[in-house]
Amino acid sequence: MKRPALLLALLLAAALPTACVQPRLDGPDHGADGPPWIAQDLAGTVAPFEVEQRIVLIGDAGLYLEDDPVLASLRTWTADVPSTVVFLGDNLYDEGLQPDDRDRGEKILRQQVEATDALRVFVPGNHDWGLSPNGQDPAVVGNQQAYLEGFEGVRFAPAQGCMGPAELVLPGRAAGRAVVLVLADPTKWIYPALETRCARTETHDGFLAELDGLLTRHADDWVVMGSHYPMETGGPHGGLSYGRIGDMVLAFYAWRYGGLGNTYEPDYADWIARTTEVMRRHPPTLYAAGHDHSLQILDGHGYARMEVVSGAGAVDRVSTVTDLPASKFAHAAPGFVLLDLGLRDGEPVAALRVVEGSATAPVFEIGID
Repeated sequence: MKRPALLLALLLAAALPTACVQPRLDGPDHGADGPPWIAQDLAGTVAPFEVEQRIVLIGDAGLYLEDDPVLASLRTWTADVPSTVVFLGDNLYDEGLQPDDRDRGEKILRQQVEATDALRVFVPGNHDWGLSPNGQDPAVVGNQQAYLEGFEGVRFAPAQGCMGPAELVLPGRAAGRAVVLVLADPTKWIYPALETRCARTETHDGFLAELDGLLTRHADDWVVMGSHYPMETGGPHGGLSYGRIGDMVLAFYAWRYGGLGNTYEPDYADWIARTTEVMRRHPPTLYAAGHDHSLQILDGHGYARMEVVSGAGAVDRVSTVTDLPASKFAHAAPGFVLLDLGLRDGEPVAALRVVEGSATAPVFEIGID
């Protein structure tokens, strides 16, 4: 960064509210050069069971890499089990599918689509909206939706630039129960200055009422609620420090964007508080997000049985992560998370499995009670 920009960042760091600048987390980084962090009481593996449905959770995969090992691994893990792959946002860095950069953008999106023949569901993230210092065009997220839905077996949800929640009942059942995705895009809640083109008038109260209705209706089903944005995370979007200089430099971007999409920023914190209040009435099986570029499994604190942060789909974007009191697993390594649903001895079973890189076996497994 040039000297004037750095000086501006330092001045902004002094001027901006503490909540926008100061890191909230301090702990060891569990990076890819070391082993994953696993809670002490979780040694061992999940007892085998008949997997009837698999949901692959992968986020922030929007960079092109020739012979990408993470995307190549998707085909292996979706080949023999009825599967759905949920891409958890930031499907295209850095500014979404811009009209003057379509060849590059479509190449990146097509690589993700062609990585598997399973049902593919794409959720938008902040970068898919074209958020950048160059300005934001509300048509950008629609460009991505139109391109992706030109492929067979691909869905984009929530659609049309709306917050949702969107309901998607998956084909087949697991342990006699329906398997349901409830997908949200709170980007314009978190970034309230965002221009959007949702065809219907949306309010926060309306979103929450629809979410309450969906979770109530599917209270006896397997429900995966997902968006790009985690409720809790041990990564930079949860406040993990990049170091004093790095944090001050990021203050410049917070000023330019109107925020960094960090969980403690006022609008993001409001979305978390109000949405989790609704979720606690009928907690989903899992809440899944990306946004931080790591692999994490956390306790759901009553708003879900578990939370997954799976934002390590792009090898070159993997960042940092530390463990939190709620953490079961944390590793800043490329990969994704599987949710397997099925039967063991006639009883319904759900398990999470973490797959890193091109590995043929999970590095971690945990059952969901």
